[in-house]
Amino acid sequence: MTPTLNLKTIFGIKLKQRRERRHLTLAQLGQASSLSASYLAEIEAGKKYPKAEKIWQIAEVLGCTYDDLVSTRLGHEFTELQQFLSSPGVRDFPFDLFGVPAADLMKLLAQSPHEVAALIRTVGDLAREHNIGVEHFLHAALRCYQELTGNYYEAIEEKAEAFRSALSPERRGLVSFDALVGHLRAECGCAVDEHALAAGPALRQFRAVRAASPPRLLLNPALTVSQRAFVVAREIGYHALDLKRRSFTTPPHREGSFEQVLNDFKASYFAGAVLLPRGRLVTDLRAFFRLPTWQAEALLRLLDRHQVTAETLMYRLSQLVPSQFGLRVHFLKFTDQGGQFQLVKQLNLSDLPVPPGIGAAEHYCRRWLSTRLLVEAAAWHGRRARHPRSPLVGAQRSRFPDGKEFFCMGLAQPQPLQPDITTSLTLGFTVDQKVRDTVRFAHDRTIPEAVINGTCERCPFDASECADRVAPPTLHLKSQARDQRERELNSLL
Repeated sequence: MTPTLNLKTIFGIKLKQRRERRHLTLAQLGQASSLSASYLAEIEAGKKYPKAEKIWQIAEVLGCTYDDLVSTRLGHEFTELQQFLSSPGVRDFPFDLFGVPAADLMKLLAQSPHEVAALIRTVGDLAREHNIGVEHFLHAALRCYQELTGNYYEAIEEKAEAFRSALSPERRGLVSFDALVGHLRAECGCAVDEHALAAGPALRQFRAVRAASPPRLLLNPALTVSQRAFVVAREIGYHALDLKRRSFTTPPHREGSFEQVLNDFKASYFAGAVLLPRGRLVTDLRAFFRLPTWQAEALLRLLDRHQVTAETLMYRLSQLVPSQFGLRVHFLKFTDQGGQFQLVKQLNLSDLPVPPGIGAAEHYCRRWLSTRLLVEAAAWHGRRARHPRSPLVGAQRSRFPDGKEFFCMGLAQPQPLQPDITTSLTLGFTVDQKVRDTVRFAHDRTIPEAVINGTCERCPFDASECADRVAPPTLHLKSQARDQRERELNSLL
């Protein structure tokens, strides 16, 4: 959506509003202003914006000033609509990526402004009630876009391959942190500073900050070598892909547009493809999937062989496993802070019944591999205090009450910059014939099995069926009571 389209829409809404106040039809306004009714209809539909002399003619007939019509301010009843049209998250949102041409959306807004304003007001009230911000909307849109495209982007893969080839003739070898820093300095004109962030206590939550003058990438000195390599490769990604609108901190301090969120994702995708090249990783995955039994050490060997973080590896698998092996997968990232479990990142290509997310304040089922690893990690890392960063690895076959079945493997470990927060990363596969043929160790009968559900509040299992419940089934009981009322009402009626 462009500012020009917004101007056309606002002008069309104001013209229709003033025409109807004076009880004029389009034909009557056209006759009085020497303009055709069809032309005025296109203006009101947000398709055209009249020239100055025609605006004067219309204003004279409507008994208002030129400025009244061209002002971008709408009446108080359109406050929500005004904010919607002018917000960066909407103004720059590429609706066409989701099959909604901007012109069609503008036509809807122009034709039914009161109804659309009421709808937006309702959505706004719900968002405020559940503490849903613009960033939640933008990331949900990004996630939907990734799921629509299979989370695989050939153009970025090719750019990453070309970069690796130019950086090192031996394309199958690891890309070193020093080589990445050298390229960033020589080709992108950006130096790397590994000390500045340590000076500001409030800035230690950031992994990196991109300073503009002079161009510098400030790295948090607490990062591991593999984390630093990813951040530098990501910074190179902005240059290699010519991405302008972007975040200047990692994680982002502020996100105001879909373009920014999408560009940040593309730069991260580029970094993952550079550090974990498609050909090399797919070869390793074929060998990994051929293992007859589940071996946690084999997953750790993949980490060691490619020298990346657990999150980089697991998320990269969510990109390559569907595209290169044809398997339906999902990726989940959970955190545990003081016993509070949160789902902070997800990608769902497997039709997984994902539990409620933002602001739900519900307790996730403790039988999920993701949450079980967090529970086990709290005790496991305590016993292994000398190696607090070594991941806990696990696998599980999970089945929902409706019969849906998934094979999952995952890791859990404390976050380097916030050791009081533990993160679990899970890659899950829809169990079908394709998985049975491709992932041999998915048949391993030593892998734990569990019947799982969404959240404790929605779960119908009683104490005899589940010993892992951490909250009463309040929402399930409410649903049962509502169903009982429906049955009794139906019998009466």
